[in-house]
Amino acid sequence: MSNSSRPGRLEGKNAIITGAAGGIGLETAILFVREGANVLMSDISPPALEKAIEKVRSIFPSLTTKLEIVKCDVSSEKDVEAVVSHLESWGGVDIMYNNAGIMHADDADAIETPEKIWDLTHNINVKGVWFGSKHAVLSMRKHGKRKGSIINTASVVAMVGSATPQLAYTASKGAVLAMTRELAIVHAREGIRFNALCPAPLK
Repeated sequence: MSNSSRPGRLEGKNAIITGAAGGIGLETAILFVREGANVLMSDISPPALEKAIEKVRSIFPSLTTKLEIVKCDVSSEKDVEAVVSHLESWGGVDIMYNNAGIMHADDADAIETPEKIWDLTHNINVKGVWFGSKHAVLSMRKHGKRKGSIINTASVVAMVGSATPQLAYTASKGAVLAMTRELAIVHAREGIRFNALCPAPLK
């Protein structure tokens, strides 16, 4: 049963959330647990993950679903593959939320953005989404999932640009949005849904 008085929309579903130690990722973990999902929270910072899981547990003191944490650098395919493999004993991935991302303080315009910041941003924001999508699809295929859901965090700047120069970030989120469109078409025949979220700036 879910962790509320009513059946959850995600009863029995196994979910991975990257970038789950705070912000959108943490709030999504809380929502998924409330809706009855088994949740694996991943992030690059183990101390931040420990604080995040304690917050979720404090909200649901009588937790009846699986809730675990694991360190992951999404720019490393080996790390992402290990996170997805963690759900093998749970029955495979039903929901993959590729949320981890950065907007570096040194990100600027076409003139001032350092190449290393461009590469770092794209390695996390774009390759991380690719790796997460790739290994989630492989898990869904392996376990015969016909109603898989993969969610990618893009940004409103993927559609309208930004008045404040943040070129690497804006370009990376445009790539996420375009990649999600194509993945949605390619994998629709398998019953795997792809969606991109495009949130506005958060406080």
